[in-house]
Amino acid sequence: MEYNTKNSKIEVRLVQVKKFHLGPMMTNCFLAWKEDGTAYFFDCGGKNLDKLEAFVKEKQLHMKYLILTHGHGDHIDGVHEFLKRFPQAKLYIGKEEQEFLSNPNLNLNAYISGENFEYHGEIFVVQGGDMVGEFLVLDTPGHTIGSKSFYHKDSKILMAGDTLFYHSYGRFDLPTGSQHQLVESLKKLCSLPEDTIVYNGHTEETTIGEEKEFLGFRRI
Repeated sequence: MEYNTKNSKIEVRLVQVKKFHLGPMMTNCFLAWKEDGTAYFFDCGGKNLDKLEAFVKEKQLHMKYLILTHGHGDHIDGVHEFLKRFPQAKLYIGKEEQEFLSNPNLNLNAYISGENFEYHGEIFVVQGGDMVGEFLVLDTPGHTIGSKSFYHKDSKILMAGDTLFYHSYGRFDLPTGSQHQLVESLKKLCSLPEDTIVYNGHTEETTIGEEKEFLGFRRI
């Protein structure tokens, strides 16, 4: 949806997004919401959720989804606290990474926060092609075996986790990582429309067009 002003054209995105820095690594975690109040939260890297809770109450949002792009500790450490504050929310993670939530050797949270992390509650697993609300699930392994990205076509926004950053990309030397899979995932993401805004775990926002140029995938 677009409208014109006197000097410029402004694109109105159907989903609004707000960033919250959570946990010891100040992980970028994102609240996305629609005009009807339906809210999604992508990744939860820490327990410092007071600002998020206050904003949700102020905007009278209905927190329906907690969506994890992957199972590393800096993206999951606040899951227990989040579900305590928003008990109506459902937890989603890639089907390959369900074990990350109960296995400290995979989620590596002890190396990040100093505490082991285990979650044994209800989980909804997803795979490429599924929909979580209005977000399309994309399989983007490489940083981890089950990393997922989430694409909202109408708003042209992508939640990329630790797969694609501003002028960079996720590491692949941690357990279950794969350089080959990461390269293929980056190519997949670079096939999205170039004006897609990329929200990620650790850098500023960027666009598919910007990263397509940086990565040398212009021919895709």
